[in-house]
Amino acid sequence: MKERKRKITVITVIGIMLILAITTFTYAIWSRTHTQTGINKNTYACFDISYEETNGGGISIENGFPQKDEDGLKNKPYEVEIKNTCDTVSTYNVILNKEQSSDLANEHLKVAVDNDYKLLSDATPTDNRTIEGFQNEKSYIIGTGVIGPKQTKIVQIRSWMDKDTTEEQGENKSFTFKITIENAAGDSNLLAGKILTSNKLQTEEPDFSKGYPNSTDISLSGLYKTEDGDGDSYYFRGKVENNYVQLGINKEDAYLYLVGQGKENETTYSSYEDAKNRCNNNYNSDYNYGSAEACIQDIQTEVMQTSGQSILWRIVRINGDGTIRLVTDNPISVLQFNETGSGYQYVGYTYNNNEPCTNDNPCSTYYNGSNWTSSENMGTSSTIKEYLEDWYNTTLKNYDDKIALTKYCNDTSYDSGSENNAVYYGPYKRIMTDSQPSLQCPDPTKQDGNEKRNYGGIYKLKIGLLTVDEVNYAGLAYASNATGDNYLLNYLKNNNKFYWYMWTMSPSYASSSYAYEFYGFDSGDIDKTNVSYNDHVVRPVINLNSDVTVTGTGTVEDPYIVQ
Repeated sequence: MKERKRKITVITVIGIMLILAITTFTYAIWSRTHTQTGINKNTYACFDISYEETNGGGISIENGFPQKDEDGLKNKPYEVEIKNTCDTVSTYNVILNKEQSSDLANEHLKVAVDNDYKLLSDATPTDNRTIEGFQNEKSYIIGTGVIGPKQTKIVQIRSWMDKDTTEEQGENKSFTFKITIENAAGDSNLLAGKILTSNKLQTEEPDFSKGYPNSTDISLSGLYKTEDGDGDSYYFRGKVENNYVQLGINKEDAYLYLVGQGKENETTYSSYEDAKNRCNNNYNSDYNYGSAEACIQDIQTEVMQTSGQSILWRIVRINGDGTIRLVTDNPISVLQFNETGSGYQYVGYTYNNNEPCTNDNPCSTYYNGSNWTSSENMGTSSTIKEYLEDWYNTTLKNYDDKIALTKYCNDTSYDSGSENNAVYYGPYKRIMTDSQPSLQCPDPTKQDGNEKRNYGGIYKLKIGLLTVDEVNYAGLAYASNATGDNYLLNYLKNNNKFYWYMWTMSPSYASSSYAYEFYGFDSGDIDKTNVSYNDHVVRPVINLNSDVTVTGTGTVEDPYIVQ
């Protein structure tokens, strides 16, 4: 680790600001100077905080230009090390305080906390902080985070001029700001805090090859810890009964399968099998479909709306970046992953991308309040991606400010094979061969021609699916390895069934003739199937912001309700 410029030992109470740095950016016909001076501080309880200046007193870039986001994220960061010495969870806000003399508009400055970036104009304004010797025009919350008990975390802060800034907008402009970090650990209603303080951390290493070997292993259920790409992740496994969250439009927990949507004789059925049989026998006379297959493809799981009830979710894990991952307790549809199942690219959540979706350059799709916006390298969306984003737009748009834009993994790295034969992807080896799941998402694997894959990879999204690794962590196991009644001991199993097959976001293997994705089965097994099969259910996944507060205790009778 680089030598610390200063280490501050915390001595008093929660709630006072720690002023870390003053940073000045000057743009003069695309040249930039970047300097940092001084450290001011106040105090926190249970924290040992240090500031590390990683670039030796500031950097100077001559003939610089506005940067793409992927390039801005490669800039040298300023680092803040935060150590929680308490036995309880803590959380923090990263606040940018804009100096009054700054004349570069907020719409042209990108700011990043770790890998989460945004225009300053999209950041949340907050009450102005009073900083001695600093003329503060406005304060903005640019990031949040959670620190578990006895955990140490390094926060990285970067900024750059947005790539769409014109010469007129950026010439000879400057932007000066101070960063403050504030502890918010005293808020007992933080969802992350409730999770970490109301669950004992399990220390025994699970046997991922077998899931839960018998129905008496309830003691192995609970909260576990592992690493993802952003730090410590706390995940639920087994028979968990206090990870319910209520969020979304009012729904009744009764599923109706709609046949002939928009047709003259549209009919609903309580069973998918009944609906499919209706399609097989009456697709032409009743519904005017050209084939039974076309009728079946149009079956959608419809949930009747009633008052007084809301969508229930299950907490999957606290991510390493502090956001909280949820999956719906029930499915929302029966759908194909992709309409075409013959070819490598169709295991991709997107395919025919202009650039690979990598850790340094993730493919991004976010909802801006009225429509979906995609990054330049995004290609064709899979069938299931299009469906999920449409569902988000009609179901969760009123909660968009609670839902984080964060990472999803469609791991198209491969373990063996070549483009001339079957390709076996990274999840295949981890789950089917080694029984060693991972929350680390590798970049797409290079092909023989040194070209990276133009499908799948790492995404930043508002909504997606679980990975097969997350399903394995939750307690399911690959079909040929699973033993006993492990399926009885899993929170993903609602009312003793998964409602048929549950799609994951993880490819298994593919060739020019087929494309297979992993799924979770209602027996508690993990297996794989062709992406074009249409009898698999969709259970959306979202991530709540790390600063989300809730009421409730997390049980099905008293679920956490997002405030």
